Amino acid sequence: MNIGILGGSFNPIHIGHLIAAEEVYQQRALAKVLFVPTGISPHKESGDLIPSFHRYQMVKEAISDNEHFEVSDLEIKRSGKSYTIDTIGMLKEQYGEKHHLFLIIGTDMINEISTWKDIDTLSALCHFVVVNRLPVSRNGCPPESPSSGEGFRGTESLSEKKKAEIERLKVIIPPIGISSTEIRERLKSGRSIRYMVPRCVENYIREHNLYKRQ
Repeated sequence: MNIGILGGSFNPIHIGHLIAAEEVYQQRALAKVLFVPTGISPHKESGDLIPSFHRYQMVKEAISDNEHFEVSDLEIKRSGKSYTIDTIGMLKEQYGEKHHLFLIIGTDMINEISTWKDIDTLSALCHFVVVNRLPVSRNGCPPESPSSGEGFRGTESLSEKKKAEIERLKVIIPPIGISSTEIRERLKSGRSIRYMVPRCVENYIREHNLYKRQ
């Protein structure tokens, strides 16, 4: 069974995340996509990161009507920073060798992959599916969209076989001009986020008074 893994802070989850996950599910013929909200990210400042409980609940509600989407609290339950190598290692133990893990990442992330913890071990444990417009950029901006054959920066430390696999598995989807950063800013300024997140997520945010003005 081929399983997609989509990690992120999901602060909050929005339709861009869901569209990207659905496209990868379809184009790469996955059995399911597992959403993994971060506990403590090693790459992000946590100043505007709301409690993991709320982020997990919003993901759970957002994907409730999709039978091939699931959410895991693996990183939330684990203490300390959430390194990808630790998460993939635990999922590999959980699912066993018969299942193949496909780590879904944005172009901005693959361009920095050489700096990831234990990248050689990680690349042996899973496949990388790079999405040109996966809306999880750390700076809140849409990732770059490399043209076919251009390749990706930051993969110099990977084997030629792995580079070829990354190029072969990449998924191109329409531009999604939405980011969690923008959603938080709109909420703080009292602007509408309708149609940017599922209605259930918007209701959850309102009900729990999240991302309120400072």
